[in-house]
Amino acid sequence: MKVKSDKVAAGCLTSGKEYTVLSKGDRDAVITNDLGKQWIIKLVGDCPNLHPNASWTIIKDSIDDATPEEWAEVAKKLREEKDEVLYREVVPDSDKEVDSPVHYNTGAVECIEAISSTLSGEEFRGYLRGNMIKYAWRCMYKGKTKQDLEKCRWYLDKLINSL
Repeated sequence: MKVKSDKVAAGCLTSGKEYTVLSKGDRDAVITNDLGKQWIIKLVGDCPNLHPNASWTIIKDSIDDATPEEWAEVAKKLREEKDEVLYREVVPDSDKEVDSPVHYNTGAVECIEAISSTLSGEEFRGYLRGNMIKYAWRCMYKGKTKQDLEKCRWYLDKLINSL
């Protein structure tokens, strides 16, 4: 969660700047001010230590910050719309799920290529080995044993080709 105020008068806080909440109670929260010190702020009511009649705006930057009412509103909209796209069952092509999953190909380059280009050769080979271990380790527990072992083999082939 982040907060900001538009009436900050204290010299260690900036007007309009977003501050990350470190901890939060019902009426107050702790942030780190511009001087790197922890600062207690009131989330409810006036904040006279900032400026007369000042208060903080809570910025929702996480689904964890949504209220039960907001969740209910979203659920209501989903039920009302009944859009085919929302409710269509997607049956993935098994080979494509292993070799080139859609969720890794949403940008201009495939995710694995972006990872490879940001790591050294040694780091990338370590990444490939780690993924081999991950897929082999949990293959019996996810309900997709064959697919996970195929993914393990895919990372092994990628590792062999990187040598």
